[in-house]
Amino acid sequence: MSNGFVAYQGPSEIDGKPIKAVVTGTTTPSANVKTGDMLQLFIMPMASKPSDAIRNGDDASVCGDCVHRPSVAKTNGKAACYVEVGKSVNAVYKAQYPLHAEAKRKPPIRLGAWGEPTAMPFETVARLTTDGHTGYTHQWRTCDPRFKEYLMASVDSAAEYAQATAIGWRTFRVRKQSEPLFPSEIMCPASKESGHKAQCADCLLCSGTSKKAKNITIIEH
Repeated sequence: MSNGFVAYQGPSEIDGKPIKAVVTGTTTPSANVKTGDMLQLFIMPMASKPSDAIRNGDDASVCGDCVHRPSVAKTNGKAACYVEVGKSVNAVYKAQYPLHAEAKRKPPIRLGAWGEPTAMPFETVARLTTDGHTGYTHQWRTCDPRFKEYLMASVDSAAEYAQATAIGWRTFRVRKQSEPLFPSEIMCPASKESGHKAQCADCLLCSGTSKKAKNITIIEH
């Protein structure tokens, strides 16, 4: 029995090139210590396997203008994306999954184990959130504004925080240890700094404006 399914296959909402989005964990619980038991969504280009895509630029279809794309991070001084695409993401890309299958288990879903949820149609993302979710986007300036309901704006500075909140986004801000929390923020409950008080699967505060809660912040690692 397959441990996942293809939730979307079609043009990227970012650049129109073919992509696929795979949900995994539908039969086997996740052992991720930080997130807890969550389904995982991988959004990948069709033209190249992920490890090649981050070198040849095909990752733009699923990562957009994210400053943490490895090719972009080299020139802007930002930290490169932490996801090790040569392992889990490549494995998901190579595996065969049924199209639009029904998940056997219904834990919450993590939108974007790799890739931008906004590369998929809004309706697809909305359909995946019915059993609880977390989700983030670096495309908050340019994506369909309806994504505010389901996704957090990923911001990397106080200036970006101000811009995103001014247009109605809840934010997930990565900050330096020396930078203070804003009054409208709380530390990520799943973070080391918070003593790992909760797993993402139980917290689910990172779910856009669908949750009436403060913005979230975490110390960069």
